[in-house]
Amino acid sequence: MQGHRALLLPGLCLVALVAEACAPTVKLAVAPEVLSSEWRAGNPPKTGQSVSAESLGAAFASAELQALIRRALTANADIGAARARIAQARAQLRVARAAMLPVVSGSAGLNATRTDNRGGSTFDFSAGSAGLDVSWDTDLFGGARAERRAARSRLEAAVFERDATALAVEAEVARAFVQHAVLGERIALLDRNLANARELQRIIAVRLREGAGTRVETGLQAIEVRQFEAERLRLLEAQIQTRNALSVLVGEEAPRFRAPRAALGALSPPSLDPVQPAELLVRRPDIKAAEARIRAASGDVERARAAFLPNLRLTASALGQAAGLTGPYGATLSAGASLLAPIFSGGRLRGELAGATAAQRETVELYRRSLLIALAEAEDALTAVEQSRARQRPLNSIVEEARTTARLTRLQFIEGATDLRAVIDAQQLLVRAEDARALSLQERMNAAIDLYRAMGGARIS
Repeated sequence: MQGHRALLLPGLCLVALVAEACAPTVKLAVAPEVLSSEWRAGNPPKTGQSVSAESLGAAFASAELQALIRRALTANADIGAARARIAQARAQLRVARAAMLPVVSGSAGLNATRTDNRGGSTFDFSAGSAGLDVSWDTDLFGGARAERRAARSRLEAAVFERDATALAVEAEVARAFVQHAVLGERIALLDRNLANARELQRIIAVRLREGAGTRVETGLQAIEVRQFEAERLRLLEAQIQTRNALSVLVGEEAPRFRAPRAALGALSPPSLDPVQPAELLVRRPDIKAAEARIRAASGDVERARAAFLPNLRLTASALGQAAGLTGPYGATLSAGASLLAPIFSGGRLRGELAGATAAQRETVELYRRSLLIALAEAEDALTAVEQSRARQRPLNSIVEEARTTARLTRLQFIEGATDLRAVIDAQQLLVRAEDARALSLQERMNAAIDLYRAMGGARIS
């Protein structure tokens, strides 16, 4: 018996080595590296102190925006779904860990026989037994360990995906907040111009009664006033829609949601310094999630390859049995080891391995796609920061010139030195200039938001 035990372990090792040599080999795809060392757009010139922001609310120095972002991070439905996916991945990791532990099962039994003896007991308890079985797959070639690593990587990917979703929600909340403020500013500008147009309409009506004006002038100014009123209604509708979009982002019902007061004058585009291209690999959560999915797919390939190899299973059992409730009790102990190896599977194992290998290559391509998108988004954001800043400078001077022209033309019309057409043209030029400047400021703020998100969010150095 001792000789058989001495030959068992070397025999198992020999079978394992032969199986390892016969198992298919696979070549995994490798994730690409970042070759760019600097941005084509270059670092935008700084107009103030660089911001190392913990959030977009801090970057814009807006307590209202900060409060909205906190509400969104708590109650947004997309973030809630991402948290649920984390819980699912954590449960799968728990299952994978349990597969590496011994399986213990117990059993117990009691036999009872009914008799027709009127003078005796109705039931005769003849025998009882209790047993304990223990089995453990030793995972010789690491299939269970690979499955556990894959589950852990999927949990990491789920966490990074939640962070990516939170970053996207934060950016969208800031974008909607800025848009709500800009629309409010544009409505206020339009109200001011509408008040001036109505006042001019009153003056024209007085001139008409005194015989100094014409019916054509009255009609032209009435059309101008109606156009301002229609444009105001359009902007008001857009502001309401923006408010409703904010309610969805913060996870509240639109009829009950109250948007905070957002004054455009209280906001200014922050100055954010971009990081180098290679740093996106460790900053952007979507790239880190894609990298974790590569690790998970590699673990699936390992597990599929380990399925070709034998597995050593150790078992032990104990059985206790009594002849009766008061009879003698006996116990039996046994232990064993078995080597299980696939011989014929009809191509199933090779198909599973090929599928896992293809899935791993897919994750690498998706990682490359995420990397290319991240680099393109950063370039777009840097370009937008630079160009939007350049566009705003001439618009400031245009607004000042348009205001002066509108004021002088109005005075000339009242004094009879010019006609109404010149006044209307000057008014329209001023409205367009002020509206364009407000939109340009919105573009600058959106560019800063895009840069914040493209660089991976908070703690931009």
